[in-house]
Amino acid sequence: MIRSLAFFLLATLASYNQLQAADRPVLTVALVSTSWNTGLPTAVARGMGYFADEGLEVRPVTLATSGPIMMALLMSGQAQMVIAGGVAILRGIAHGAPVVIIGGELSRMSYALMGAKGVKSVSDLKGKMVGITGIGGLGEFAVVESLKRNGLTKDRDYTLLNIEGGTTARMAALRAGKVQAVPLTPGQRVQAEKEGLPVILDTRDSLAEFPSTVVASTREFTAAHPDQAVGFLRALSKAMDFIRKNKDKAIELGKLQGMRGDLAVERKALDYYADDLEIKLTPSNIAALLKIVGSSEPAAKYFDDTYLNQAVGKK
Repeated sequence: MIRSLAFFLLATLASYNQLQAADRPVLTVALVSTSWNTGLPTAVARGMGYFADEGLEVRPVTLATSGPIMMALLMSGQAQMVIAGGVAILRGIAHGAPVVIIGGELSRMSYALMGAKGVKSVSDLKGKMVGITGIGGLGEFAVVESLKRNGLTKDRDYTLLNIEGGTTARMAALRAGKVQAVPLTPGQRVQAEKEGLPVILDTRDSLAEFPSTVVASTREFTAAHPDQAVGFLRALSKAMDFIRKNKDKAIELGKLQGMRGDLAVERKALDYYADDLEIKLTPSNIAALLKIVGSSEPAAKYFDDTYLNQAVGKK
């Protein structure tokens, strides 16, 4: 009897929660990467009920795909928000996509340039080889610009080698002595540090004005649903505050929301980027990114801070 009543109450509560969710507008947010630094704020905002507090039902979809596909998802209405690399979003807008950046997500590029054993400083890279994946990509820019700001010029002081196969292939090349340095994300950095590999430089410090990932939507959607755009950003901001203050709990919430990975590694990696989780973004940040794509157009074509200003004005 008691067990039957318990099942009845659980079923009733589930139905009630479903009805409540049905009353809220559903936002599909497309995440361009499986990385925790991309998905954790959304996971925490869901787990802590911050989206629900804003009257939203948010459904994240992680695709780990390219910028053009993200643009297509937005313009087709299959996703209302995208969290992706700022450069990819700018390129889509430059090619005519009616999309606009409305806020930030990761305020700095979180690459660490890791060296082979014995390579401890930027000066040690003179005459050496640096391995990257993807000529013309963000990783190459981060390496070349960071080293330039630290006194080394590509082709004069060091050589770039494009290594296909991602992190595994780059690390294999580093261990084999084929290259003497490679750029790694926070989670990858943790693994490399376990092997005793040194950090030569951190792009978070060298390239502080360049945001890594941003929040974007279509101009049509934000104009038609400004309250949802503001609520989405406000909930993300609350989640970011929570992450900075409760890192262990944030990792637990990420796992409960379906994020995968080595939790010990992700917890350590969080120390490297937690302070960079920030929805605030400025026209000067966008202007810095526009230089990467070779554009001198005004930031206003790409960035509308209307919803951001409302979100940060009321947390």
